[in-house]
Amino acid sequence: MDTQPSPPSPPPPAELREIPNVLKHLHRMTRSFVRDGRRITYVNIYARPIGPGREPPLEFITAKETGFEGVACVDDTARAAILALQVYKETGSAVALGLAHDWLGFVAYMQEPDGRFTNFIADRDGAKNERGLTSYSGGKWWTARAMWALALAWRVTGEDRYLRLFLRGRLAPTSDMKVKAVHALTLMELYQVRSHDALCRRICALCDAIVSSGPGYFRDRTAQASVALWGYHQLQAVARAARLFSRLDYVAACDATVRNLVEPALAQGRYHVYPILQDQQCAYDVSTVVLGLEELYRLTARPLYRRQALAWAAWLDGDNAAGTPVYDRETGLCSDGIMNDTASLNCGAESAIEAGFVELARVRLANDYPVGVDARAVRGVSAAALTPLMALVT
Repeated sequence: MDTQPSPPSPPPPAELREIPNVLKHLHRMTRSFVRDGRRITYVNIYARPIGPGREPPLEFITAKETGFEGVACVDDTARAAILALQVYKETGSAVALGLAHDWLGFVAYMQEPDGRFTNFIADRDGAKNERGLTSYSGGKWWTARAMWALALAWRVTGEDRYLRLFLRGRLAPTSDMKVKAVHALTLMELYQVRSHDALCRRICALCDAIVSSGPGYFRDRTAQASVALWGYHQLQAVARAARLFSRLDYVAACDATVRNLVEPALAQGRYHVYPILQDQQCAYDVSTVVLGLEELYRLTARPLYRRQALAWAAWLDGDNAAGTPVYDRETGLCSDGIMNDTASLNCGAESAIEAGFVELARVRLANDYPVGVDARAVRGVSAAALTPLMALVT
């Protein structure tokens, strides 16, 4: 793997103190380039420490898992923006909002003239990798994440530039239930600004497909027994739809998924792929389950779901195969996973992002306050601004 040490000097101490903990490591992984007179800011995909301490110097690693990929991607930078937007919505942190705007600039840069998204930049000058197995125009995962980030940015900030970028894109049909769940979560960001019947129908169609993918629990593919816990957005999506649309059948399906998948997986030490692979667990195997259980707890007020969410979150603190904490709450740094009972020394973007989502959920659950729609979400939003959405979802 190609490596490059991180060159810039650290920010001034006063600025560093203002960065929320969950974003500190991502901030340290952030670099930029100039293209057509604009500074474009991205998050490096992989890193390893090259010195001692809780915030050691970092060496950035070029991704080559499926052949050459690149140094940064929409997949991670869009998720970093979502995390920063959530921090801003819940704390009012101006630094978090600034980081979100910066990272969203990369998402916009990677959108092609036809509205589709390319995933990776090949180098630190911002050249796009347009021919990789994980970096072609219109890939379902990075497109879904980009669209989610833009939808949430519009909901949280009310800035129409994000809606315009969103409307240039397209949520392409897919048989992948994980991606369907991200589509549903994306559209629910819009629905929480203004409810429209067309949006409701589209969201429910996506969730109906997830619910019918069983039996017993939400699958990745219809009737396929094995489920990868990484990216298991299905539980969160269906639980949120149950709350927004008062769907008791969705509540029952979520409860069945908890009983038949979430509970046994936790009792057996968690999984990377249920029920066949326990090794190689990572923060993304934990985060979406925690968020799904939190959503169910907000919906039903059942203490069981809160306890289970916190139990799953404890993976970060050492309740894992390595028996060691893998996340630093003060610095936002997270190990890239556990293999053969050993925690990786690498500390890339995805791990920090997904651990950050877990940390925000733990704070909410510890203080027992709900995730609501902030007043900032509807500032300056008109009914006319939503009209083009009908073409997108019908």
